[in-house]
Amino acid sequence: MRNNGDMLRARPVAVMVVGALLITACGAAPTAPEPTATPGGTASRTPAAPGSTSPGPVPRDPSASPVATGAVAASAEWTAVEGARLPGGTALLDVAATGPRDAWAVGYQDSAEDREGTPAVLRWNGSRWREISLGRETGAHHLEAVGAAGPDDVWVAGNGPSAFAAHWNGRAWAPHRPFGVAEDYRLADVATGGGDTWFAANGPSGAVVLEWAGGEFRNVLSTGGTFEAITSGKGHVWAVGTSETRTPLVWHGTAGSWESLRTPPIPGGRLSGVWQVSPSEVWAVGQVSATPEAPPDARTGGEGARPLVVRWDGTRWTRVEVPISRGSLHGVTASGPGDLWISGVDADHAGQVLILHFDGTTWSREYGPLFRAYTATQQYDETDDVGGTVLARVPGGDALWAVGSVGVGDDEKAFVLRR
Repeated sequence: MRNNGDMLRARPVAVMVVGALLITACGAAPTAPEPTATPGGTASRTPAAPGSTSPGPVPRDPSASPVATGAVAASAEWTAVEGARLPGGTALLDVAATGPRDAWAVGYQDSAEDREGTPAVLRWNGSRWREISLGRETGAHHLEAVGAAGPDDVWVAGNGPSAFAAHWNGRAWAPHRPFGVAEDYRLADVATGGGDTWFAANGPSGAVVLEWAGGEFRNVLSTGGTFEAITSGKGHVWAVGTSETRTPLVWHGTAGSWESLRTPPIPGGRLSGVWQVSPSEVWAVGQVSATPEAPPDARTGGEGARPLVVRWDGTRWTRVEVPISRGSLHGVTASGPGDLWISGVDADHAGQVLILHFDGTTWSREYGPLFRAYTATQQYDETDDVGGTVLARVPGGDALWAVGSVGVGDDEKAFVLRR
């Protein structure tokens, strides 16, 4: 559930152990400072202090993605949480929480350049993360989204050769094929709560919204463009993405009626996260590609991408400036009008997760610690870069979860952070 208006969550950082779920800052350059121990045996690398004689990361081609320098101080508020060990290339693409003792994270594991991988579902029980099996023969490769209305009402959405969804009733999973065996449809997101469940999807003719009602899927909207995120609450549904002309796309549904809402004309604009604070205050985040005619990079927006934030005030959408100039934004959540959180990547500090907070008046920034320092022998330019990052607020308190991945291909590893 990327951004459900009733069950607060967060649909992409501290250091972790590289095994499967949690990443450590291993793989640092030989010239980087030595790792320091943290509670639980997790290792972290502290950048050399200003004026220090310790050499920094090895210089590289300036035309490549920005070096993960760790030059920005990491916030002490964000800590790594050790979790289930997942094999191969791993990533967590979405997270949802129903309370302090129940949270869900989904993505994929056992991925590599020559294989898609298999679904990953992790559950937090208040003290640790553990893997939850979806059962045999799901046919899915990746899970894109999770929505949780309660510990016994959880939906996951993903894709393999065909689109796949499953519902958890507290005891077992019930698998579903929303489009049957058709191989040209993909699920992008799910929002659930208040007895309603909505799916954002895409097919050969464009974007689709599905409703789960009465034990079956119902197509309630088909339109041009691509949907990437959906949220619901108080009888309202919001689906966002990219239009056919590569500008921001927003559709709003209520009481069985759907309308396309005009957004500021932003060529190359793409929305990948949405959150309803109230029907008259909705936030959507994403990026603006430097080359509007080209498809944006799913992780970072591509070279020269700029962050995008738009806000609905009950009458119109307006663009909101944020305190970073380059990068992309992926996740958004809030507890109220004066407590908005956005996650993403600042391209000037690509090795650290970026968290923006808006208190209703002022923006502030926080950064996660550096995962990996650049090395001259690393497999890819992006090996030391953070990919997509999403976040979820824990209902009933101020705690937040953030999940994502660092690196690409065979080097990609998932992470979990808590604030």
